[in-house]
Amino acid sequence: MECLTDLFDAGAQPRWLVALFALSIIFVLYHYLLPKPIPGIAYNTEAARSIFGDVPAMLAEVSQTGEFRVWCAKQVRKMNSPICQIFIKPFSQPWVLLSDFRESRDILTRRHKEFDKSSFLSDGMACMGEFHGIYMTDQNFKANRQLIQDLMTNTFLNGHVGPAVYNKGLELMGLLEIKMHLAKGRPFSVKKDFEYTSLDCMLEFAFGKNWLDTAVGQQLKVMGNLAQQDVTLPDSLDDPVEFPLGEIVDFLKSVYEAPEIVEKTINAIMPKLQTWWWSKQAWYKKIFEDKEKAMKDQVAIGIRNFTNGTVQSGLEHMLMREAARAEKDGREPDFESQVIRDELFGAIIGGHHTTSGAMMWLTKYLTDHPSIQVKLRSVLHSTLSTAYQGKRLFTFEEIRHAKLPYLDAIVEEMLRINAVPVTREAVVDTTVLGCPIKKGTQVFLISNGPGFLSPSFPVDEAKRSDTCRVSKRANDYWDENQDLAKFDPDRWLVRKTDGTGVTSDDVDFDGAAGPQLVFGLGPRTCWGKRLALMEMKVIIAMLVWTFRLEKAPVELSGYGGLEGIARVPKKCYVRLVKL
Repeated sequence: MECLTDLFDAGAQPRWLVALFALSIIFVLYHYLLPKPIPGIAYNTEAARSIFGDVPAMLAEVSQTGEFRVWCAKQVRKMNSPICQIFIKPFSQPWVLLSDFRESRDILTRRHKEFDKSSFLSDGMACMGEFHGIYMTDQNFKANRQLIQDLMTNTFLNGHVGPAVYNKGLELMGLLEIKMHLAKGRPFSVKKDFEYTSLDCMLEFAFGKNWLDTAVGQQLKVMGNLAQQDVTLPDSLDDPVEFPLGEIVDFLKSVYEAPEIVEKTINAIMPKLQTWWWSKQAWYKKIFEDKEKAMKDQVAIGIRNFTNGTVQSGLEHMLMREAARAEKDGREPDFESQVIRDELFGAIIGGHHTTSGAMMWLTKYLTDHPSIQVKLRSVLHSTLSTAYQGKRLFTFEEIRHAKLPYLDAIVEEMLRINAVPVTREAVVDTTVLGCPIKKGTQVFLISNGPGFLSPSFPVDEAKRSDTCRVSKRANDYWDENQDLAKFDPDRWLVRKTDGTGVTSDDVDFDGAAGPQLVFGLGPRTCWGKRLALMEMKVIIAMLVWTFRLEKAPVELSGYGGLEGIARVPKKCYVRLVKL
């Protein structure tokens, strides 16, 4: 019996040793895979004890709000520091959140040799092909930017794009008036109306009159054929009216679907693998086949026009620029280059998605702040007095030449409140606020936290970079005793003084009056900024001139947003009264 016991113990001992060894390996591996905090930067200690880091807490909130930026701002406040770190990508370096305008501006404008385009954003944008936004600030980026440089000149914007934006605005006003009459005082959503208007603006920007299948045009056809009895009106005046949508062509659907692919890929665990897998799927192929077919057709028309001496559209200007480059380089022009098609497609997507969302926010703020709406209308009437006295809408030339600082301030304030983080990647080992930042670290410049929508954190000047210290300006911060989260356009206005220092009632718009990162800064500043501002100002001025925006019910309002290429409202309902 003792022999059997000894034998059993002898056989069991190796199994226990193996189990113990395995548990030890698992324990060591688990601790090896835990997040590795960057020394000196604040972080959530509980998150550092899990291989999933901050992901569970982040997903729990973002799945409800749809807004990563809001969660990030909460982390900064929770850590009570202008710089903190979060653990989002398992088994990867922490992401750094920086909520300090001066340091952010310095990174974007003076330290671009240390910080460049984020690789995880570039990986997510792989479907965009050879669009300049996917590149680091290298020769490819500069060559693409040079190809499109004519498209933001005064000549092109005021001579071609501006009149097109004005005409699209007229179509929108006509569409809204039809809906207003059919709604009989009830609210209705204008999300698609702004999206389609902005999309049409970008199509005219890119292709001019060569593109015929407009989005708003389809909606006008549908709405124009509706009789009152065709519309189901809710019993309550506070319940929204649902209007039918006209069908848009496949290419325009691809303009909608491509940004969704980008957003989902950016958030993927392995974006390159996901892009490869999706590229094998029929639905993915259709999106980009539709894009390529439409772009190639438009390039063929553009080449024919350019050859015949016509240069009007954005595409035709790009062909002219390519011809000039080819002549300088001593080569044949490559008019059918993939770069031309991808660059223009990227411009259409970027301009459509961001500007339409901005116009929705403007509509919401003007609706919910009737005193600001009334003041803006009064300013428009007094400044564009000839049109007002003639009981007509202003022309594009009239508003183009008008000085409207209050409208500028309203747009700037809306952009400030709804900015999404700017992301950069450290391309060398460096420091931020005295903390070590390794090459490859993703740095998120938070523009909805302290220093932007709440008072700044104090920062020891000695910890700032040399370039940041020497570039300090008097207007780096607002008067932080005021409510920074409040929508207040007056922040951007400065009163003029005469030679004796006496302040007058006249005001100027100062776009540098305080912290603003919405368009980025430095060599990667948003290329389409001037176009976006023109479109917003012209169309919003038309809206306020033509209609009174009355408040929608609380359940149709709110300022929840959806975050992607830009931040857009979840809801945008209006109740209109024709003026």
